[in-house]
Amino acid sequence: MNKSQEGGETEDELIRFSVSMPAHLVRDLDNWRNALGYSSRSEAVRDLVRDRLVEEQWKAEEDSCAEKVGVVTLVYQHSTRQLSDHLTEMQHHHHAVAHAALHIHLTPENCLEVIVLRGAKAEVNALANHLISTKGVLHGRFIATTTGEDIA
Repeated sequence: MNKSQEGGETEDELIRFSVSMPAHLVRDLDNWRNALGYSSRSEAVRDLVRDRLVEEQWKAEEDSCAEKVGVVTLVYQHSTRQLSDHLTEMQHHHHAVAHAALHIHLTPENCLEVIVLRGAKAEVNALANHLISTKGVLHGRFIATTTGEDIA
């Protein structure tokens, strides 16, 4: 077992600590975790912390070549002239970064495209921004995530 540099606890040891917060915030936390099916406050708080740590790792990473993973969601009207073809062409042009795509028909007019990106941070960010800002896209969002290797 590896010893932590702070304290003396091991990496896989569970540590208890208390958190103080206003009652209304605890009620909101409990409502949120129950709605999502978390079995305990601890599980919910661990996920909130991990989510924030992944976000901070993305921001703090200065190496533009560091491998990163993320998902782009796009909503657009399928009838927008050549938009679907253009989005597909961008993914083919960046085939080393655009690893998978899922196309869903939301309504008779609107489509959702979900694209998994993996590669150098700079390339992932650039392609995500390019896809989202493409003329005709009604809504786009990039969700940064992790390969899971650096978070427990």
